[in-house]
Amino acid sequence: MSNTVKGWIAAIFIGLLWGIPWIVGTPIMEVMDAQVLVWVRYTVAFITLGIVFNVGLSTGKMKKKADFKLTWDNRSDVFWAAACGIVGQGAFSYLSFLSLDYITASENGVIQGLIPILILTVGFFRHNAHFTILQMLAAVGAFVGVAILVMDPNSETNGFNIGHLICLGSAASFSCTAYARAKLAEKYGSVATMFHQFIFASIGFGVYLMFSGADFSSALGIFSSPLRMLCIVILGVGISGTSYLVYIYAMERVGVDGTGMALNLMPLSSFVLAVFALGEAVTPMRLLAMAVVVVSMMLFMKFAHKETASEPKPVTE
Repeated sequence: MSNTVKGWIAAIFIGLLWGIPWIVGTPIMEVMDAQVLVWVRYTVAFITLGIVFNVGLSTGKMKKKADFKLTWDNRSDVFWAAACGIVGQGAFSYLSFLSLDYITASENGVIQGLIPILILTVGFFRHNAHFTILQMLAAVGAFVGVAILVMDPNSETNGFNIGHLICLGSAASFSCTAYARAKLAEKYGSVATMFHQFIFASIGFGVYLMFSGADFSSALGIFSSPLRMLCIVILGVGISGTSYLVYIYAMERVGVDGTGMALNLMPLSSFVLAVFALGEAVTPMRLLAMAVVVVSMMLFMKFAHKETASEPKPVTE
């Protein structure tokens, strides 16, 4: 099997895997609040990635680009690493899980599929990125697909509600830090950058939970069933802790564009798993909405301006 084929397999795997956090989080939220789940997720994630990172360094499989120092002189990088962790990871995850109180997991997954458009929108306003005309049309198509989904009269959520806005806020939280994440990864390395983010996300939400009076003991609810234990392993160890290594592997073999195309499978993954694992209804409008969003996002990536090798690439999930 060639490296290119292996790269495509890895890219497709990540596209499918990153569409399921909201699915595997559903059984866990039966025994704990969304904010506690976020703290548990990123605590497990930074421990997992810390082990992987240190083993990689000791065996020579990974190399550290630069030391991340918690000093006043390095305050800018510390600030952005904290922002990427607390806002780009913690708030992103919290708002997404919170939205599940109002909307279905498949609706959540489709809205999260808009992240590439939101990232480029941030780039347009802050980093001189540009939309092509065809990208603008594809972006409009993607939002039309979401509108079809939201207005489905047969939906369990009875049309548009606050949950859709919360979910959109989740996607925006992740997107607004994508370029900062890319610059930090360029300086410190991708794995080290994600490790630092996860630490800030865990500490930030831990402090928030202490001041909000949340029940930390509810985290023990994970051990109430084998299913919930499996879900937190998938969520913390797999999706957050180690999947980023597979993402880097895929980018090295099929490039940023190829990996980006595969990530358009995220809404499809969310939809299919929500139907089979959670028993969500399949309606004609929901199928149409998913198809419109996926096709629009594929066209959005296809019509993108080619970036030069020196430009940092926004890092997704």
